[in-house]
Amino acid sequence: MSTLYPLPDVMRVKTMFGILFDGLEVKPGPKLDAAATAYAAVFIADDGKPVALCACDLPFAANGGAALSMLPPGIAKDSIKTKELTDVMLANLAEIMNIGTRLLITDTSPHLKLDKVYPVAALPPAAKDILGGAKGRVDFALTMAKYGNGQIALLSL
Repeated sequence: MSTLYPLPDVMRVKTMFGILFDGLEVKPGPKLDAAATAYAAVFIADDGKPVALCACDLPFAANGGAALSMLPPGIAKDSIKTKELTDVMLANLAEIMNIGTRLLITDTSPHLKLDKVYPVAALPPAAKDILGGAKGRVDFALTMAKYGNGQIALLSL
């Protein structure tokens, strides 16, 4: 099904996020389970309406958030155990997702930008609608060297 914002392939994700993480491995992943989804970046069009999401599990949020600032891997593992990210990890996750806008934008697609990264339980209703009504979806499994694995799902109207 055609989407307003084209979904990336493995190479595009590896190229874009590989700038951030040394030794990044990316492969197609299983469908990210809604119960495992911890955070979602909401991407909005110029009119302010949500048009796409990048959902991630807690391991991606913790490992990515720690790796971006080169925090010790043990801090990420502790955050996964406690299910709580540090303020630095949350800020880093927002930066990762901001860069992730480039996964959905091409020369021919409409503009979009990051609105905010939300805990999935706090998603605004219009963003929740994308979870159930996206025209396109692609899931990836990522491994960040020294940190660990995580999953993301990109959903587009």
